Amino acid sequence: MHLKFSVYSHCAGAERVPVELRKQIEDAIGHIAVVPKKGAARSIRQEFISALRTSGWSGEVTVARGSDMSITSLKDGIGLCLQTGNMARVYADLMKLQTLYLDNAISAAVMVVPSQPIALIIGKNIAQTTRIERELEIFRKAYHVPTLVLGLE
Repeated sequence: MHLKFSVYSHCAGAERVPVELRKQIEDAIGHIAVVPKKGAARSIRQEFISALRTSGWSGEVTVARGSDMSITSLKDGIGLCLQTGNMARVYADLMKLQTLYLDNAISAAVMVVPSQPIALIIGKNIAQTTRIERELEIFRKAYHVPTLVLGLE
């Protein structure tokens, strides 16, 4: 079984992420062959990042000089965060992406998170698309980075 994905666009994220980069991310999702189950988050993460790296995406990128805060990857001005952990970490990811956007380090972002059904399988209070989509609408004035959200299904 290979994972598929759903798509949500925040502030024109789908239009701002170049087609070539979006395809690389979608292909990396398609390479995830991990069966969703409790404790599978780390394996999902490793397979996704490994596939991304073969397309030239960077390793972790720090948000500021001298900081330990980082995002998952960066390529051609597009910041990427993969979140397969606790939902509370999503807000930190959004703050990091907003900072990079305001510093002109990125022009758009991609968030890759489990869909609600997958999140319920792999753990408790895991980041998931349904909640992120709802909350991005609520925080539209505070978080205005063009963001493409891809949900692992």
